[in-house]
Amino acid sequence: MQTIHNTTRRLFAACGLVATLTVPTAMAASPTKPYGDPNICTAPASWFTADPGIPTEVPNNGNDFCDFYQFTWQSFLSLMWPVSGNTDPTNNNAMVRNFADTTQYPLFEFNPDGSPANSCDNKITGSILKTALQKDGSFVHGEAGGGDVIFDQNGNIAYYDMRFSRNMCTDADKIKNATNFPGGTTELKTAWRVLDISDKNIGNYLIWHKPPGLPKPKENEKEKVLALIGFHFAIATPNHPEFIWATFEHNSNAPDCNKPAQTNGWSFTSTQCATALQTGDNTAMSKCMNQAKPNDTLTGVPTEICRVYPNGTDPSDLKAGENVADITSMNTSVKNQVTGAMAVLKNYFNVGSIWVSDISKDSTLVTEVNGKTQGDISNQRGSLRLANTVAETTFQWVDTNAETNGGFASNCFGCHSYEGTADIKNKNTTSGLLSHIFDDIVVGMGKCVDVQAGPIFDQTDAAAKCNAKQSPQGACPNLGLAWNGQWTTTQAGQMSVCGCCAAK
Repeated sequence: MQTIHNTTRRLFAACGLVATLTVPTAMAASPTKPYGDPNICTAPASWFTADPGIPTEVPNNGNDFCDFYQFTWQSFLSLMWPVSGNTDPTNNNAMVRNFADTTQYPLFEFNPDGSPANSCDNKITGSILKTALQKDGSFVHGEAGGGDVIFDQNGNIAYYDMRFSRNMCTDADKIKNATNFPGGTTELKTAWRVLDISDKNIGNYLIWHKPPGLPKPKENEKEKVLALIGFHFAIATPNHPEFIWATFEHNSNAPDCNKPAQTNGWSFTSTQCATALQTGDNTAMSKCMNQAKPNDTLTGVPTEICRVYPNGTDPSDLKAGENVADITSMNTSVKNQVTGAMAVLKNYFNVGSIWVSDISKDSTLVTEVNGKTQGDISNQRGSLRLANTVAETTFQWVDTNAETNGGFASNCFGCHSYEGTADIKNKNTTSGLLSHIFDDIVVGMGKCVDVQAGPIFDQTDAAAKCNAKQSPQGACPNLGLAWNGQWTTTQAGQMSVCGCCAAK
């Protein structure tokens, strides 16, 4: 078993954090989509008899939120389907699943200094697991955003890795010259916790045996394995080049912040803290919830986590009732139908998904008013406050009010910005914003990449914008790359690119 997570040199560099715990109130019912109705949005039985495949497009032209959650779950089921010819009936969890097949989804590899290694050569020669340590013991990165790390209740650090669809290798040159990523382009980001082979709960997880980079057990210790706790994917389709973003979690990770019914058995929350949530003890909550932070060891004080926005949704969000109804209905439908090798998925659930309504418009509509940047997220749909508790712990306080936040809304599209097809100022493929790893994949193969740096007017201007360390975001040195002296104007007065290669 193998897979991925969301951390590169520049990952989430623009993301901010609102560090105030505000627990949303219970979700109100929708008059058209009753919250909790198990028949609102369901999975067809055909998905569970054979690999359903990742759909090439959102069904029914995406006319209903349910269409997107059917897309989300069908994709997840296909990614989790056992690879043909590798079906050990005595150990279902150890089966190789599609997402772990490196012929389909290569692992993102990086060098000891954090620079990209060659992820496309069909050999794993670089590092793949991301923790807080380099080989020399210095800090690298942990979770997406601020490089925070989390520890489960056993005091073990969580690991992360990343995968991507092979077309990002085979079609790299074509993609570099395209405005948007082609349909089917996929990025996978996953989170894992450490278990020993005899753990009583091991049967409830998808397991990765002997992952490269996991420290070997000491003498007289039992074999250590990684257990899947979080799974985040982004998939592009022809009608949705902004990618459809979705995240899944293990149901034992952490409780909701808003008075959970269960106070024990959580992997990242103590009984003491869960009880404080249940009883509404604000003093106790303030001392123990969602306090992930950088660390330089593989074991540490357990991190106390709770889920700020169940289903990535606040009751005030656009179509909140419909969104939650469809998510919960689909989760129930799938749970009731998975059997055999797929039965382990009963222990996982879709937190939510996010996409845009009109692909001709930007994901965040930004304007300049009286010299100040303003924006709104009215073009976004689904779980507007989507976050994964074990992969984006300290980024759960999602502020969707871009209008008063400098044009930045701290959700998926706040960090993975999409530019609409009507007025493209930056190519989504090479801006480094929609995909944070594509440029690294290209550079890891030994190729150069075109990095956007705003309009360039002459060679002197190019030297300043492509080569100067203080130049605008996207210039070569800011990515750990070297300028090759070349630049091209791709849209007069608006868009230019610098040729950037691996620094020597």
